Amino acid sequence: METQVTSVPLEGLKGVDAARLEGELSAMWAGLSGEGSSGVVRACALNLVVYAEGREERAAVDALLDEVIERHPCRALVLAADRAAEQPRLEAYVSTRCQLGTRGSKQICGEQITIEAAGVAVETAWTAVAPLLVPDVPVFLWWKDIPHYDDKLFDRLSALADRVVIDSASFDNPHYDLIRLSEILETGRLRLSDLNWGRLTTWRSVVAGFWDVADYRPSLTRIEQVRLVYDPPDRGPGEVAPKVLLAVGWLATCLGWEVEPAGNSFSDGRASLALRDGGRAVAVELEAGEDAAGRDGMITSLTILTEAGDEFRVALRAGEAKLETWARAGGGPPVGRVLGFEARSEGRRLSAELDILTRDALFERAAHFAARLLKNN
Repeated sequence: METQVTSVPLEGLKGVDAARLEGELSAMWAGLSGEGSSGVVRACALNLVVYAEGREERAAVDALLDEVIERHPCRALVLAADRAAEQPRLEAYVSTRCQLGTRGSKQICGEQITIEAAGVAVETAWTAVAPLLVPDVPVFLWWKDIPHYDDKLFDRLSALADRVVIDSASFDNPHYDLIRLSEILETGRLRLSDLNWGRLTTWRSVVAGFWDVADYRPSLTRIEQVRLVYDPPDRGPGEVAPKVLLAVGWLATCLGWEVEPAGNSFSDGRASLALRDGGRAVAVELEAGEDAAGRDGMITSLTILTEAGDEFRVALRAGEAKLETWARAGGGPPVGRVLGFEARSEGRRLSAELDILTRDALFERAAHFAARLLKNN
């Protein structure tokens, strides 16, 4: 669905005058309501606060909001930051975003306030955001940057939010940042979503689907080895990709595995992990494969082997549009199938996270387990 954007730069507005911004938005809405016979519906299901740094990220946010508005008409408060600027600056712009529906139908519209902050003004920009939040609807913070948890601006904005969305694929120090993420989650202060965790949804569903087959279920208690091959992360290419460690954390916490006190090793994109399922040892091998463009940190294959010789495998086929599964258990013939696999856009993933207000306990357990693996290195 197309989205129509109407923008008004407030040329004379230095600093952020909340009353004037609200007045400009009201005037824009009044003008839109007078256009055509069908009119518009001003809708606000939530507040979406977006932090982005740099011109490229700002452009990406604007494009992404076109997708978000289809499912979540909202007030988007985009904080476009330039921390490196020498001169402080704080300016604002307002715009509306309307879905272009069928002829004669009402347009469903959300609105956007863009705050441009530069230099030292970035650190206090949260004071401009707070009075612009629409009351009585949820507040989401999408931190579209590397989430440094000692960042005072991040702390201030996250304190305003009911839920915070990050992307661990952007971690510049994946191992250290995963440990810090676990520590933040342990405080219970944040309800946090990770777009990278969302990218694992299809993989988790396919792997769990093996055990929808009754004959395969006994193998769950006999797993002795897991192998994952993945594309190296663009940031921190010598470290294991966060998505891979979250996948191990998910599998281990679902099956009740524990981390051995010693025996884990990480080196140059490879890892050998020693886990335990009750009295049995489980070996997990992680290996960086070929570095291909556009596959930043993606899992390319996951293989599960049991002590009885059973094998379960999921692999991303060449071209990245298909997942191929293969299973053999109980001495029977191998069974395989090919499934469609289309990576969802960032806008669609963010939209899915905006449906959730509660804590994601499964994600949090996986993140804590990943952190324990790294701490026992």
